[in-house]
Amino acid sequence: APSVFRFRVSVIELLSNWGVVDFKQSIRSYLETRDMNTTLLFTTPNFTQLPVLTQEWEYNGFKLYSYTPNEQVGVSNQPVVVHLHGGGGIMFSPKYFESTIRYLADKYKIKFIVPDYPKSPEVVFPTAHDICVNAVKYVFENSEMFSVDPKRVSLSGDSFGGNAVLYVAFKWRELDYYKKYHPLHTLILIYPWVQFVNLELDSYKQEVNQRIISQDSVSITTSFLIKGDLDLTELLKNSSLPLMSQYYQQRQTAVPELLPKLDWEPSQSMVDKYSHYADTVLDPYASFLFQTDFSHLPPTLLINAGYDILLSEGLLLKQRMEESGVDVEHHVAEKMFHAYLGLARPGAVFTSTLRGFDKLGTFLKKHTQ
Repeated sequence: APSVFRFRVSVIELLSNWGVVDFKQSIRSYLETRDMNTTLLFTTPNFTQLPVLTQEWEYNGFKLYSYTPNEQVGVSNQPVVVHLHGGGGIMFSPKYFESTIRYLADKYKIKFIVPDYPKSPEVVFPTAHDICVNAVKYVFENSEMFSVDPKRVSLSGDSFGGNAVLYVAFKWRELDYYKKYHPLHTLILIYPWVQFVNLELDSYKQEVNQRIISQDSVSITTSFLIKGDLDLTELLKNSSLPLMSQYYQQRQTAVPELLPKLDWEPSQSMVDKYSHYADTVLDPYASFLFQTDFSHLPPTLLINAGYDILLSEGLLLKQRMEESGVDVEHHVAEKMFHAYLGLARPGAVFTSTLRGFDKLGTFLKKHTQ
């Protein structure tokens, strides 16, 4: 349909410039080969004209944006969602996701706060994650200024942002911030990227899942995140980097479904060169499927896409969380792809995107009203 080819997002140019993927052709191929009855595009409102007050703040030298429905302006002690945006930790800013956030704030009458954080390769793990922790602390410490209820602060994050949400949630427990401030109210994990060790899980092997992000793009992105350059790309792509770590045997025994036993030994020179980075990808604060206890997490909404290479790790995360007794609500958009909930743009939007928004809005209404 002509409306399909009116579809434009800046990520097309960005990812093409990076040389990671031909995003424009990927979207076109996906639309041409999938059942369009579930993914039609149609006219949407002008997101910049929605009745939402947008304010810009600064915390520790970084930008932070708040989005308040006009009806909520001046209302104290309101619930809030702090959203940590995606982009692989190497691209985008809160402004890129503004259409989606403004739509959600207006549609479901809830305040959103979206902090920025530094990107790789200028910084490497865990710098950006720690700054996200500080951003959430800033919201709690300034809850009166933001007119929010510190007992109803939820976190959401998409893709890399989902990884950052889990990092904040586990640090919140480890550092006793749940006592100093308040426990986190709920978590919303949107096709989260939750492990850096195995790029050969089932969903990574499906050709149809490679249209938006691929093994190549994930290995490149992870190398930037961990080391700040492309040196680790091949070791990540063939899932052999963990062999260089002193923790390999322990992690492999604990979670064999994530870390299959490899049958070769790296040379000592490889171990000397790469052990630090191998230890990092096996860190339970980077690859959260190595965490042993999720029981402290609040009620969680987990959303995955059916045609997404991150689906397998999302299903493993759901299993690990449920084994720990976490209240998990899980949805899989069977015919959608990675990043589909970030595609609310003036002029066109997927119907599946709006259905995903409704899942999110219903969850928030249930837990925050």
